[in-house]
Amino acid sequence: MKTIHFLSVSIFFLFQILSVEAQIRPAIQKEIRLVNPTQSGTGYVGIRATEGTTTYSIALPAGLPAANSLLKVSGVTGTNASLEWQSIPATVAGIAWALEGNPITVAGTSTGQQFLGTTSAQPLVIATTHTTAQPIKLLTGNTERMRINADGKIGMGSNLNAATTLDVGGTFRTSGASSFGSTVEVTGATTLSSTLGVTGDVTFTALGGAVSTTIQTGYDRLLVANNSGLIRQASLDAVLTHNGYHLTKARGFSSYTTAAESVEITPTNGQGNPVVIDTNDAISITLEGAGNDMAIPSYYISRNTTAGKFTVYFSSPFTGSINWSILE
Repeated sequence: MKTIHFLSVSIFFLFQILSVEAQIRPAIQKEIRLVNPTQSGTGYVGIRATEGTTTYSIALPAGLPAANSLLKVSGVTGTNASLEWQSIPATVAGIAWALEGNPITVAGTSTGQQFLGTTSAQPLVIATTHTTAQPIKLLTGNTERMRINADGKIGMGSNLNAATTLDVGGTFRTSGASSFGSTVEVTGATTLSSTLGVTGDVTFTALGGAVSTTIQTGYDRLLVANNSGLIRQASLDAVLTHNGYHLTKARGFSSYTTAAESVEITPTNGQGNPVVIDTNDAISITLEGAGNDMAIPSYYISRNTTAGKFTVYFSSPFTGSINWSILE
């Protein structure tokens, strides 16, 4: 009886040992296990069918992957899944912007269009945050067109390394009203198609061409301004007449060596251009005889406003000179 009892105890301990061994070394499962060290319990996630269902079949890609490739589920049919290797740019296309450029279908913000921006009530921030400030560059066709320099100055065209707040290397055009609150320096031609508003002084530090002692042909206008600073052009005649001055429209000096009973004079201004004689213009003449003891005849003047001439008629033949002028 003692021998049978010892055998029973031995068999019981053998079953206990086998039971512990079975728990330490479980049966091998035909499944794919994804290790998840943070998960409690088994410590892995198994890709397999639930108990009592058909086992899923996963087809691995046959070829070797290229460098920096991801394993992607390319398709699922029933209980069969296929995997494929895919490059990172191809994986993120359509859901993210790549650092090497992006092939988009339609640019815009409508449905099905692509843009770089925000869809919430937040600003789009483009920044360089290195310890040493770095510039921001904008390119088209592999050519840099504009640069925000590290100090905040903006350069465009050929002046990318801006020396001022805005430095445009090339032509500049504004089609609307422009307002400048301080000094404006223009080194090239500037064309404004609308109003130019300046709140400060306008200073011409250098003007083209040599200084002339006479007024050149065609330069018969002045710049006048109202009390609001609006600048207009006006003729010299209009400015002087408006302010109550008598304007000398034309004057001249003519000499006659042969006695004349009348002389016809076609007046011109200082630029050699004919002037219009109005009916209210004052024509003044001074006669100077050819000899000291020569009697100066009386005279009268007849003006021709249509032809722009006037004629002096003498009471007796006159030899000498006439100093004449026409006042506005």
